[in-house]
Amino acid sequence: MTSATSRIISRLGVGTYRMMLGVPEHERSLYRALERQKDPRLNINLIDTSSNYGNGRSEKLIGKVLANPRPNTLSREEVVIATKFGYIQNENMRLLSEGVFENVPFEEIVQYSPECYHCIHPAFMRDQLTRSLERLQTKYVDILFVHNPEYYLMKEVKNSETNIKHHQGVLLNRLSVLFEELEREIDHGRIRAYGISSNSFALKPSHGHFLPYQDLVNMAQRAYERVRAARPVSVLGSVAKAPSEAPKITLPPSPKSSDFFTASDHHRHHRQQSSSSSSSSSSSSSKKSSTENPALSRLGHGLGFMQMPGNLLEMEGVETSAVWAKGKGLRVFINRPLNAMSPETGACRLASYPSHLGPPDFKKALKEVDEMLREEGIKREVLQPKMDRLRAMLHQLDHMLHAAAGDSKLSILELEGGQIQAALHQELARPVKFKQSRSPPPPQQVHEEELTLPSSQEEELSAVDAAIVSPARGSKANAAKSKKVPEQERERELHNPPTPTHSVSGKPGHDAHHHHPRPHQPHVTTPSPSSSGATAKSGRPTTEEMDKLLKGIDHFLDIIQQEVRFLESKRVERMLTDRGVDLEGDTIEKFAIEYLLEHDQAVDSVLLGMKRENYVDFARGVLRDLVPAANPDTHTQSPEQQQNT
Repeated sequence: MTSATSRIISRLGVGTYRMMLGVPEHERSLYRALERQKDPRLNINLIDTSSNYGNGRSEKLIGKVLANPRPNTLSREEVVIATKFGYIQNENMRLLSEGVFENVPFEEIVQYSPECYHCIHPAFMRDQLTRSLERLQTKYVDILFVHNPEYYLMKEVKNSETNIKHHQGVLLNRLSVLFEELEREIDHGRIRAYGISSNSFALKPSHGHFLPYQDLVNMAQRAYERVRAARPVSVLGSVAKAPSEAPKITLPPSPKSSDFFTASDHHRHHRQQSSSSSSSSSSSSSKKSSTENPALSRLGHGLGFMQMPGNLLEMEGVETSAVWAKGKGLRVFINRPLNAMSPETGACRLASYPSHLGPPDFKKALKEVDEMLREEGIKREVLQPKMDRLRAMLHQLDHMLHAAAGDSKLSILELEGGQIQAALHQELARPVKFKQSRSPPPPQQVHEEELTLPSSQEEELSAVDAAIVSPARGSKANAAKSKKVPEQERERELHNPPTPTHSVSGKPGHDAHHHHPRPHQPHVTTPSPSSSGATAKSGRPTTEEMDKLLKGIDHFLDIIQQEVRFLESKRVERMLTDRGVDLEGDTIEKFAIEYLLEHDQAVDSVLLGMKRENYVDFARGVLRDLVPAANPDTHTQSPEQQQNT
């Protein structure tokens, strides 16, 4: 096993914000990222996650992969796991309602929104760390980050007249108390080091939500000294030794930030080790450890890391907070390297559209799916209102997409296929029951909520079936109410539905872009079967009809993603050109990552989302370009060999 002092943190790490257990592609990608390379400089051994990523399923994915390594997978001792705590959402919100966090004073919980609370109280930290260790299937995490503690400021500081200094002081006091408990967790061996991951580090110091960082290191040292002073005298005897007399540390590693090295400073460290190895080997060999827990032999605080957003369009934190952190001996991780959220430019993705693909034919795809939905509404009279609503949503999307492309401050990231797919599926996936009888009633008696099939049993449709035939108003309350509507009014409603008010987000009256007025909803209606000459059908659609509808929508979603990426890349290229940036023939994403890594006076590692295997290959290619002397023919090295590289 390697000791902590020999572990090198890779310059690119796996960001798992959108990776989770249960998605085979994510599992394959993580295994691929953790493959041991013939040249150890190309290894990726840093994994960044959080207790709230995927409601805990991100940590579960990491735990599964590390607990079931393949022959070429990096071992747990070689991997650096960084996780975070702070959010109360989803499962944590349920636990809060059940009284699980009864040891946490309620005034210490920040109620930011009905769906999102936040807490950094020591009791909450202990609970979350325990749950994270269980999900990760490990006895310790290398780094525990306090996740966005500025939520307190976001809740309390509403305008410039607010007493910002007072609230910043309250937050710093809470962090000071938390640091003491984190120091104890290091002594207990459950974490190796801790840090703060904050979006506020990328803000200007004058911003009301900025977390002052200038005293964080001193706060950590004072917390360490208070914890040290409270230890038993028998333990203090082994702690108070001078650095030259400190016992030799093996696993578990000492939790000082200096125990972790990034590739950028590995060679400097190696030279220092070589010059002092001959003089220190004889003295250290005669010493024996006087304590069973190496963490107790440390001589300083465990605050070792800062994490913040940074990219081509958001360099404020890299040029200020990160430089300060490096000057204090902390390690700096950068997240969101390809997703900019600048107030000046809006949110945008820093990535090029694949050069081998031509511009997507979005208009053609829209026309095809619109015609498909129109025909389905004609063939299945009961589905006509739903098909009309879907068509209206797609035409609204067309308007928003190209309005966004022409506005440099309007984000089109929200139009990514995932959100569109969720909105369309929300409209489609409303379960419905078919009452089955031997004699179907006349067509005019067929209600939207209860369709009749020739059988003596009542059958619950599968999710796929229900997604196609679900009614416009699927709730039981609406179903009961609809039975009171006279048949002639129902006929008028079926053939002339009201103008839909759904936005692409799937929420009535809510526009996906709060920066832009909600576009006009086109009034899309399908001609009635009688007027069009078509023969209307009732009852359950055939398998062929269902397959055609689903495949058509999926194909259109693929075209949407291509259109979004094409328009976004052109917008980003214009912005970079206006700023005098020359891509030098690189893609936007490659240039953006290498640009950050070149700031090695401020940046140790950059975290990249790697939910797909080609994303892992991209990251490995960047590392290979950073190490031009990398020899692909070098034999695979063991951890012990890597230690001496």
